[in-house]
Amino acid sequence: MQFKCYSYRFAQEILQHEKHSNAWVEIKTILDEAPLFIYPGKSKKKSDLDVVQQVMNTYFDRRLAVDHGWKYHPLATKIVKSGLAADFRKSFDDLEIQAEIQFGNMARWYSDIFKFQTAYSQALTQLGLSIVPMFELAKRIDQNVANFERAVRELPSAKLSITLPILLVGLYSDESTKILDLRKCQFESRSLITGNTNKAKKNRWRIVNGYLSGTPMCQIGPDSPTGPMP
Repeated sequence: MQFKCYSYRFAQEILQHEKHSNAWVEIKTILDEAPLFIYPGKSKKKSDLDVVQQVMNTYFDRRLAVDHGWKYHPLATKIVKSGLAADFRKSFDDLEIQAEIQFGNMARWYSDIFKFQTAYSQALTQLGLSIVPMFELAKRIDQNVANFERAVRELPSAKLSITLPILLVGLYSDESTKILDLRKCQFESRSLITGNTNKAKKNRWRIVNGYLSGTPMCQIGPDSPTGPMP
């Protein structure tokens, strides 16, 4: 996919410094290679909704946690009983990066920023990476989904309270983006992909694993391998 960046407190400058070039190359590669998973007609009420956020999340789970060794859902605080978990974290030499992937409601993005600051205040991370869709892509997921343009408008207003560097990344698709139509898969219903059941979650891994192994969508179904999972 294509993406735009907003550098809060010099986050991009830190990441693109030659000292941390391996971190930036890894992040950029994962973003560049991300496809777009769609299910046209997923909403009977709104025909323009087609992007499947659950499979998008699974794709980043696979690429970050499994393929590149990012810690999966580490605590964002040293208070163990809090249960406050980040999405991902990884150490690149002396730079600890915490990543939050947000294709859900805008309210969840504020929680992500809180987790960044909490982890930073307890020396668990030095830089935050927030990945959200651009507004045009967010509109294809659902209503009031976190989006890059709104995040860019609002984050600077918290400059006295949000004190760590944060790289905001806005994803969007263009003619070069790989588009994957999940209707072609061999699942009997959309709920077997998007639902909250363990079966649906495993089916999402089957889809992502199949895509990464070069299997056409039409050959992916309930008997396909899930592949490695975090």
